[in-house]
Amino acid sequence: MTTLAQLRAALRVRRQERRRRERLRRDLQEYRTSAEQHELQAILARYDTTVADLLAGREPPLTTGERGDDRAWEDQWDEIVLDLSSDD
Repeated sequence: MTTLAQLRAALRVRRQERRRRERLRRDLQEYRTSAEQHELQAILARYDTTVADLLAGREPPLTTGERGDDRAWEDQWDEIVLDLSSDD
């Protein structure tokens, strides 16, 4: 049985994910020139993912092969988001 607190927590998580994907979508749209798009593709290729995967909310596989370690996966995901959102 689901409690009201669990429902609220689930909704909060979904809302945060939706906001994060929207921020990512805006960041990805800033890659406009051909050179910038090639750079983006190179970044994503390092993580074996695509823009469509990211926008669909599919998370990339671990490049280290550590399937059971959730923390390692979260670190990898955070690195991708930081890489894509950097101003360099």
